[in-house]
Amino acid sequence: MKNIKKSKGFTLVELLIVIAIIGILAAMIMPNLGSVMGKGSQMKAQNAARSIAQAWIQASKSSAKPRMIVAPDIYGWAVKLAKWGDMNEPSMWLLDFDEAVMMKQGEGAPMPLSVLEKQGNIERLNPEFKAYPISWEVANMTPNAPNGTPLVWTRGLKPNGYWDTTNMPVFKDGGIMAFTDGHVQWLTSLIDENSTDQQRGILKVFNGTNRTFNIAQAVGGSAKILRSNLATE
Repeated sequence: MKNIKKSKGFTLVELLIVIAIIGILAAMIMPNLGSVMGKGSQMKAQNAARSIAQAWIQASKSSAKPRMIVAPDIYGWAVKLAKWGDMNEPSMWLLDFDEAVMMKQGEGAPMPLSVLEKQGNIERLNPEFKAYPISWEVANMTPNAPNGTPLVWTRGLKPNGYWDTTNMPVFKDGGIMAFTDGHVQWLTSLIDENSTDQQRGILKVFNGTNRTFNIAQAVGGSAKILRSNLATE
């Protein structure tokens, strides 16, 4: 009979060494992976903000007579861009990495296929879209608003120029903002970090020349700002 050699298993020391190596590799990879995912989310949000701003430009300025894009709430504002700016894609408004959006999905709410739905000749706000908290805040803005006026920004921007980091923020270290001229920026805050004056903002007061970090001052008043209410949505 041939001798059958028994395979030698790993010793406890060898297993511990393997586990330690895996732990070291994971520690090296995870921060980079998180950074890549974060950059991907920023890029997705920037593209969405740019699409919303371009739709606003098309809706408000493409006709022979400038059109006012004004609504009582952010959902009505989105409906007007769907009608006149060809922006009927809900994923631009509901960012899939937004914690509030993911929570709503987790509750079983169906993801909407459109902002505006048609029933025969009647167009109306899609109730499935209305059920979701929107990832953005917007400003009711006239077509002749100065270039560089804020138009749309990620949810949770506070009067002190910083984004809220506690109540389900879209980002935890800043936000995306798009302006009436269509350009988009990633901002950690609205404070001018290059100024020795910590009260100096990077935005201009609406129709003025003074600097401000207060978003309400930059868009012409808090009454112009439209947002969805996380507490009730």
